[in-house]
Amino acid sequence: MVPNGQTELPETNRDLIHTINHGNDAVRDPEGGFTLVEMLFAALILLVGLPAGMMLILTAMANDNRSKMDSTATILSQMTIEMIASVPANAATNMTIIDCNPSSSSASHSVYTSGSSSGAGAPLSGGAIDFTQATVTGFSMTYYGCQASTGDRQALYDVRWNIKTLSTNAKLVTVAAKPTGTDTHANFLAVPVSLKTIVGL
Repeated sequence: MVPNGQTELPETNRDLIHTINHGNDAVRDPEGGFTLVEMLFAALILLVGLPAGMMLILTAMANDNRSKMDSTATILSQMTIEMIASVPANAATNMTIIDCNPSSSSASHSVYTSGSSSGAGAPLSGGAIDFTQATVTGFSMTYYGCQASTGDRQALYDVRWNIKTLSTNAKLVTVAAKPTGTDTHANFLAVPVSLKTIVGL
């Protein structure tokens, strides 16, 4: 029965209103908070993602430090080879390199600039400096790398060189450097690069 003064809704309209009312019942209260399942799922994401993110950051930091050490070693090799190259091939003048080691007795390094027909100085392997062999006095140094502003030590570098006499007027100089230590982890190890030059008169 429809009360007096009211019009009965068509069947389709009644079904529509019924569906809307039931749909509203399924909408969650916006102030209801998170469910336990949602919290557990969020915690699982954090447990998986946070360690991976931290590992990525640590790896990036290690790679950045390796690049810095490798660049400094290359600069030291370049500095040494230029100093040796400043002495003509037919001269036998020794040079001296001074680093910033606070101990004056350890800060001075003699650099021999003359070679031999078979190669004098650090042993070579495949044309590159072989750091697995013992150092040779006058053809190696432990360079004390420090921060220019404070003098604090940053790292120690093993610098070695080999000089081969090609003729009376020419010599082949091979120099390489690497940070001291035995860390072989891929994120810290930088393979030393041997620099070469031919020195004339």
